[in-house]
Amino acid sequence: MQQTSVVAVVVSYRPDERLFRALDALAPQVGRTVVVDNGSDAEAVGRLGALAEASGGGITLIRNDENAGLAAAQNQGIRFALEDGADWILLMDDDSIPEPNMVASMLSAHAAHPEGERIGLVAPLLGDEEGTLKARAYVSKHALHFRPVRFGPGDVLDDVAFAMASGSLVKAEVFRDVGLMREDFFVDYIDFEFAFRMRRAGWKLIAVGDARLQHRLGEYEQKTLFGRKFCFNSHSSFRRYHIYRNRLRVWRAHGLYLPAFFAFEFASIGIDLAKLILLEDDKLEKLAAIGRGVVHALLGRSGVKAG
Repeated sequence: MQQTSVVAVVVSYRPDERLFRALDALAPQVGRTVVVDNGSDAEAVGRLGALAEASGGGITLIRNDENAGLAAAQNQGIRFALEDGADWILLMDDDSIPEPNMVASMLSAHAAHPEGERIGLVAPLLGDEEGTLKARAYVSKHALHFRPVRFGPGDVLDDVAFAMASGSLVKAEVFRDVGLMREDFFVDYIDFEFAFRMRRAGWKLIAVGDARLQHRLGEYEQKTLFGRKFCFNSHSSFRRYHIYRNRLRVWRAHGLYLPAFFAFEFASIGIDLAKLILLEDDKLEKLAAIGRGVVHALLGRSGVKAG
Protein backbone atom coordinates (compact mmCIF):
# COMPACT_ATOMS: atom_id res chain seq x y z
CA MET A 1 0.00 0.00 0.00
CA GLN A 2 1.47 3.32 -1.04
CA GLN A 3 1.64 5.97 1.66
CA THR A 4 1.16 9.24 -0.20
CA SER A 5 1.74 11.39 2.90
CA VAL A 6 5.29 10.06 3.27
CA VAL A 7 8.31 11.57 1.52
CA ALA A 8 11.60 9.69 1.70
CA VAL A 9 14.84 11.70 1.93
CA VAL A 10 17.86 9.69 0.78
CA VAL A 11 21.38 11.12 1.09
CA SER A 12 23.81 9.77 -1.49
CA TYR A 13 27.60 9.92 -1.31
CA ARG A 14 29.66 7.78 -3.70
CA PRO A 15 26.95 5.09 -3.67
CA ASP A 16 27.11 1.49 -4.79
CA GLU A 17 24.31 -0.77 -6.03
CA ARG A 18 22.60 -0.76 -2.63
CA LEU A 19 21.29 2.74 -3.33
CA PHE A 20 19.49 1.65 -6.48
CA ARG A 21 18.10 -1.43 -4.73
CA ALA A 22 16.86 0.87 -1.97
CA LEU A 23 15.15 3.22 -4.42
CA ASP A 24 13.34 0.28 -6.02
CA ALA A 25 12.23 -0.94 -2.59
CA LEU A 26 11.05 2.53 -1.53
CA ALA A 27 8.98 3.26 -4.64
CA PRO A 28 5.82 1.32 -3.63
CA GLN A 29 6.06 2.42 0.00
CA VAL A 30 6.23 6.24 -0.19
CA GLY A 31 4.56 8.98 -2.16
CA ARG A 32 7.81 10.55 -3.29
CA THR A 33 11.56 10.15 -2.88
CA VAL A 34 14.08 12.99 -2.73
CA VAL A 35 17.69 11.99 -3.36
CA VAL A 36 20.26 14.54 -2.22
CA ASP A 37 23.61 13.68 -3.77
CA ASN A 38 26.73 14.96 -2.00
CA GLY A 39 29.20 15.30 -4.85
CA SER A 40 29.31 11.74 -6.22
CA ASP A 41 31.07 10.92 -9.48
CA ALA A 42 29.56 11.59 -12.89
CA GLU A 43 28.50 7.97 -13.44
CA ALA A 44 26.47 7.78 -10.23
CA VAL A 45 24.91 11.18 -10.77
CA GLY A 46 24.07 10.27 -14.35
CA ARG A 47 22.29 7.09 -13.23
CA LEU A 48 20.38 9.01 -10.58
CA GLY A 49 19.39 11.70 -13.07
CA ALA A 50 18.12 9.14 -15.56
CA LEU A 51 16.19 7.34 -12.83
CA ALA A 52 14.60 10.60 -11.66
CA GLU A 53 13.63 11.54 -15.21
CA ALA A 54 12.04 8.14 -15.83
CA SER A 55 10.15 8.15 -12.52
CA GLY A 56 7.48 10.61 -13.62
CA GLY A 57 7.95 12.77 -10.55
CA GLY A 58 8.34 9.90 -8.12
CA ILE A 59 12.04 10.71 -7.60
CA THR A 60 13.54 14.17 -7.31
CA LEU A 61 17.32 14.64 -7.48
CA ILE A 62 19.07 17.49 -5.66
CA ARG A 63 22.75 17.76 -6.57
CA ASN A 64 25.57 19.22 -4.50
CA ASP A 65 28.87 19.83 -6.28
CA GLU A 66 30.81 18.70 -3.21
CA ASN A 67 30.23 16.85 0.03
CA ALA A 68 28.17 19.28 2.11
CA GLY A 69 27.91 16.78 4.97
CA LEU A 70 25.17 14.38 5.95
CA ALA A 71 23.25 16.84 8.13
CA ALA A 72 23.24 19.62 5.51
CA ALA A 73 22.07 17.20 2.82
CA GLN A 74 19.36 15.82 5.11
CA ASN A 75 18.17 19.36 5.74
CA GLN A 76 17.97 20.07 2.01
CA GLY A 77 15.73 17.06 1.57
CA ILE A 78 13.68 17.79 4.69
CA ARG A 79 12.98 21.36 3.54
CA PHE A 80 11.87 20.03 0.15
CA ALA A 81 9.58 17.47 1.81
CA LEU A 82 8.04 20.08 4.13
CA GLU A 83 7.36 22.40 1.20
CA ASP A 84 5.87 19.43 -0.66
CA GLY A 85 3.32 18.99 2.12
CA ALA A 86 4.60 15.74 3.63
CA ASP A 87 3.01 14.54 6.86
CA TRP A 88 5.91 12.16 7.50
CA ILE A 89 9.54 12.22 6.38
CA LEU A 90 11.51 8.98 6.07
CA LEU A 91 15.26 9.49 6.47
CA MET A 92 17.47 7.04 4.59
CA ASP A 93 21.18 6.44 3.99
CA ASP A 94 22.32 5.24 0.57
CA ASP A 95 23.35 1.84 1.95
CA SER A 96 20.05 1.04 3.69
CA ILE A 97 17.45 -1.18 2.04
CA PRO A 98 13.90 -1.33 3.43
CA GLU A 99 12.05 -4.60 3.45
CA PRO A 100 8.51 -4.68 1.96
CA ASN A 101 5.85 -2.94 4.09
CA MET A 102 8.44 -1.31 6.38
CA VAL A 103 6.74 2.07 6.14
CA ALA A 104 3.22 0.64 6.44
CA SER A 105 4.25 -1.30 9.56
CA MET A 106 5.63 1.84 11.20
CA LEU A 107 2.52 3.87 10.38
CA SER A 108 0.27 1.10 11.70
CA ALA A 109 2.22 0.96 14.97
CA HIS A 110 1.91 4.71 15.33
CA ALA A 111 -1.84 4.61 14.63
CA ALA A 112 -2.32 1.93 17.32
CA HIS A 113 -1.19 4.36 20.03
CA PRO A 114 -3.64 6.78 21.68
CA GLU A 115 -4.31 9.79 19.47
CA GLY A 116 -3.07 12.33 22.00
CA GLU A 117 0.28 10.64 22.55
CA ARG A 118 3.10 12.76 21.12
CA ILE A 119 4.99 10.16 19.11
CA GLY A 120 7.27 12.01 16.73
CA LEU A 121 9.60 9.27 15.46
CA VAL A 122 9.08 5.63 14.54
CA ALA A 123 12.17 3.46 14.06
CA PRO A 124 12.54 0.07 12.35
CA LEU A 125 14.39 -3.05 13.44
CA LEU A 126 17.89 -2.86 11.95
CA GLY A 127 19.82 -5.81 10.60
CA ASP A 128 22.65 -6.54 8.20
CA GLU A 129 23.67 -9.39 5.93
CA GLU A 130 26.69 -10.24 8.09
CA GLY A 131 24.75 -10.36 11.37
CA THR A 132 26.84 -7.74 13.18
CA LEU A 133 23.86 -5.54 14.07
CA LYS A 134 21.96 -6.74 17.13
CA ALA A 135 18.14 -6.75 17.16
CA ARG A 136 17.79 -4.28 19.99
CA ALA A 137 16.94 -0.72 20.91
CA TYR A 138 17.76 1.42 23.93
CA VAL A 139 14.88 2.40 26.18
CA SER A 140 14.81 5.22 28.73
CA LYS A 141 11.77 5.82 30.93
CA HIS A 142 13.42 8.60 32.95
CA ALA A 143 16.76 10.37 33.38
CA LEU A 144 18.35 7.60 35.45
CA HIS A 145 16.98 4.72 33.37
CA PHE A 146 18.69 3.49 30.22
CA ARG A 147 18.85 -0.13 29.08
CA PRO A 148 19.10 -2.23 25.91
CA VAL A 149 16.01 -4.24 24.96
CA ARG A 150 15.95 -7.01 22.40
CA PHE A 151 12.89 -7.02 20.15
CA GLY A 152 11.57 -8.69 17.04
CA PRO A 153 8.47 -9.30 14.92
CA GLY A 154 5.27 -8.32 16.68
CA ASP A 155 7.05 -6.11 19.24
CA VAL A 156 6.63 -2.37 19.63
CA LEU A 157 8.97 -0.63 22.06
CA ASP A 158 7.91 2.64 23.69
CA ASP A 159 10.19 5.17 25.41
CA VAL A 160 13.06 4.62 22.98
CA ALA A 161 16.02 6.85 23.88
CA PHE A 162 17.38 7.43 20.38
CA ALA A 163 17.30 5.94 16.91
CA MET A 164 19.68 5.85 13.97
CA ALA A 165 18.61 8.35 11.36
CA SER A 166 18.48 5.83 8.54
CA GLY A 167 15.04 4.25 8.52
CA SER A 168 13.56 6.75 10.97
CA LEU A 169 10.07 7.94 10.09
CA VAL A 170 9.66 11.44 11.52
CA LYS A 171 6.52 13.54 11.76
CA ALA A 172 6.83 16.73 9.75
CA GLU A 173 5.51 18.61 12.78
CA VAL A 174 8.60 17.59 14.76
CA PHE A 175 10.94 19.51 12.45
CA ARG A 176 8.74 22.58 12.71
CA ASP A 177 8.83 22.28 16.50
CA VAL A 178 12.45 21.42 17.33
CA GLY A 179 14.27 22.47 14.16
CA LEU A 180 16.36 20.57 11.62
CA MET A 181 19.59 18.61 11.92
CA ARG A 182 22.71 20.29 13.28
CA GLU A 183 24.85 20.96 10.24
CA ASP A 184 27.97 21.71 12.29
CA PHE A 185 28.04 18.02 13.23
CA PHE A 186 28.63 17.21 9.53
CA VAL A 187 28.38 13.42 10.04
CA ASP A 188 27.90 11.09 13.06
CA TYR A 189 25.89 11.66 16.25
CA ILE A 190 23.48 13.87 14.29
CA ASP A 191 20.67 11.43 15.09
CA PHE A 192 21.59 11.19 18.79
CA GLU A 193 21.47 14.96 19.17
CA PHE A 194 18.20 15.24 17.26
CA ALA A 195 16.55 12.48 19.31
CA PHE A 196 17.55 14.08 22.62
CA ARG A 197 16.26 17.43 21.38
CA MET A 198 12.96 15.75 20.52
CA ARG A 199 12.65 14.12 23.93
CA ARG A 200 13.36 17.37 25.73
CA ALA A 201 10.54 18.99 23.73
CA GLY A 202 8.11 16.29 24.85
CA TRP A 203 8.15 14.04 21.78
CA LYS A 204 8.35 10.25 22.10
CA LEU A 205 10.19 7.68 19.99
CA ILE A 206 9.06 4.11 19.36
CA ALA A 207 10.64 1.11 17.59
CA VAL A 208 8.70 -1.46 15.57
CA GLY A 209 9.81 -5.08 15.17
CA ASP A 210 7.66 -5.71 12.09
CA ALA A 211 9.44 -2.90 10.22
CA ARG A 212 12.82 -4.16 9.05
CA LEU A 213 15.72 -2.33 7.45
CA GLN A 214 18.95 -3.78 6.10
CA HIS A 215 21.66 -1.31 7.12
CA ARG A 216 25.45 -1.24 7.11
CA LEU A 217 27.17 0.40 10.06
CA GLY A 218 30.74 1.06 8.93
CA GLU A 219 32.98 -1.22 6.85
CA TYR A 220 32.63 -4.94 7.45
CA GLU A 221 35.88 -6.74 8.33
CA GLN A 222 37.06 -10.16 9.47
CA LYS A 223 40.22 -10.68 11.50
CA THR A 224 41.77 -13.58 13.40
CA LEU A 225 43.22 -12.99 16.87
CA PHE A 226 44.63 -15.75 19.12
CA GLY A 227 43.16 -18.33 16.74
CA ARG A 228 39.65 -16.89 16.92
CA LYS A 229 37.85 -15.20 14.04
CA PHE A 230 36.21 -11.82 14.77
CA CYS A 231 33.61 -10.17 12.49
CA PHE A 232 33.08 -6.46 13.06
CA ASN A 233 32.36 -3.07 11.51
CA SER A 234 35.08 -0.42 11.48
CA HIS A 235 35.28 3.30 10.78
CA SER A 236 37.97 5.37 9.08
CA SER A 237 40.03 8.00 10.89
CA PHE A 238 37.83 10.65 9.23
CA ARG A 239 34.73 9.10 10.79
CA ARG A 240 36.41 8.49 14.13
CA TYR A 241 37.28 12.18 14.36
CA HIS A 242 33.63 13.19 13.92
CA ILE A 243 32.29 10.45 16.19
CA TYR A 244 34.42 11.50 19.17
CA ARG A 245 34.12 15.23 18.55
CA ASN A 246 30.35 15.06 18.23
CA ARG A 247 29.74 12.63 21.07
CA LEU A 248 31.39 15.14 23.43
CA ARG A 249 29.18 17.86 21.98
CA VAL A 250 26.12 15.73 22.72
CA TRP A 251 27.35 15.09 26.28
CA ARG A 252 27.75 18.80 26.85
CA ALA A 253 24.35 19.72 25.42
CA HIS A 254 22.22 16.86 26.78
CA GLY A 255 24.21 14.85 29.33
CA LEU A 256 22.61 16.38 32.42
CA TYR A 257 19.17 15.67 30.96
CA LEU A 258 19.89 11.93 30.58
CA PRO A 259 22.84 11.02 32.85
CA ALA A 260 22.17 7.27 32.47
CA PHE A 261 23.29 7.66 28.87
CA PHE A 262 26.88 8.08 30.07
CA ALA A 263 27.11 4.45 31.20
CA PHE A 264 26.18 3.32 27.70
CA GLU A 265 28.69 5.74 26.18
CA PHE A 266 31.60 4.71 28.39
CA ALA A 267 30.95 1.04 27.58
CA SER A 268 30.78 1.89 23.86
CA ILE A 269 34.07 3.78 24.02
CA GLY A 270 35.80 0.91 25.82
CA ILE A 271 34.61 -1.61 23.22
CA ASP A 272 35.50 0.68 20.33
CA LEU A 273 39.04 1.37 21.56
CA ALA A 274 39.68 -2.30 22.33
CA LYS A 275 38.51 -3.27 18.85
CA LEU A 276 40.63 -0.55 17.25
CA ILE A 277 43.81 -1.49 19.13
CA LEU A 278 43.45 -5.27 18.82
CA LEU A 279 41.88 -5.74 15.40
CA GLU A 280 41.93 -2.72 13.13
CA ASP A 281 44.54 -1.36 10.74
CA ASP A 282 45.92 2.21 10.82
CA LYS A 283 45.75 2.26 14.62
CA LEU A 284 47.95 5.33 15.20
CA GLU A 285 46.16 7.35 12.53
CA LYS A 286 42.77 6.55 14.01
CA LEU A 287 43.88 7.20 17.60
CA ALA A 288 45.31 10.55 16.50
CA ALA A 289 41.99 11.42 14.83
CA ILE A 290 40.13 10.54 18.02
CA GLY A 291 42.49 12.79 19.99
CA ARG A 292 41.91 15.68 17.59
CA GLY A 293 38.17 15.19 17.83
CA VAL A 294 38.23 15.30 21.63
CA VAL A 295 40.46 18.40 21.71
CA HIS A 296 38.35 20.22 19.12
CA ALA A 297 35.17 19.42 21.06
CA LEU A 298 36.67 20.79 24.27
CA LEU A 299 37.90 23.91 22.49
CA GLY A 300 34.69 24.37 20.49
CA ARG A 301 36.55 24.05 17.20
CA SER A 302 35.82 22.23 13.96
CA GLY A 303 38.43 20.35 11.96
CA VAL A 304 38.50 19.06 8.41
CA LYS A 305 35.01 18.18 7.27
CA ALA A 306 34.83 16.77 3.80
CA GLY A 307 36.00 13.23 3.26
